[in-house]
Amino acid sequence: MGAISGEELLKWEKMQGMGAREEKILVLVRLRPLSEREAAANEVADWECINDTTILYRNTLREGSTFPSAYSFDRVYRGDCSTREVYEEGARGIALSVVNGINSSIFAYGQTSSGKTYTMNGITEQSSL
Repeated sequence: MGAISGEELLKWEKMQGMGAREEKILVLVRLRPLSEREAAANEVADWECINDTTILYRNTLREGSTFPSAYSFDRVYRGDCSTREVYEEGARGIALSVVNGINSSIFAYGQTSSGKTYTMNGITEQSSL
């Protein structure tokens, strides 16, 4: 794993506002594309990325549901984006800050078969280049 250059570290510290006891949590969402089986069966994804920060739930359970249909996050990645893009835009700074002693974590949370291991393996591979 490579180290962050001095210039990159300063940029990272400015972006993070390195004040005493300051914490920052970013929530990034990556939508899983339909599998080949799902696409062959002409299934439709329940979630739709409507912009870089918002996803829309296509409520197929019942009409007039009281559940919210749109959710906003710090960043949303469409199912067709590459793991490289997720790494470069969302995880690179965090992953490399660890080398400089900044306590950081990246974790994946989601439903079974939603792509957590695939994404995290890709982030790990990218950070070791």
